Amino acid sequence: MTMQNILHRHPLHDFVGAIDHIRSHMAVKRQTRAVYAKTHSELSAMSTRDLTDIGIDRADIPKIAAEAASMT
Repeated sequence: MTMQNILHRHPLHDFVGAIDHIRSHMAVKRQTRAVYAKTHSELSAMSTRDLTDIGIDRADIPKIAAEAASMT
């Protein structure tokens, strides 16, 4: 890093970058949780017979919702 870069760099540059990174990470986590919740809710609302017709056991709903969320 040259002296000119050091002099022109804002003292809060790294802090602002860290905050932006945290915000971005939180947005991804919110989106992941939303996909999980929607998938879990929709599958849970189905009857056991409907779930069986599509090859899903009710006990597998959390796992399926987690897999759906991990694909986002």
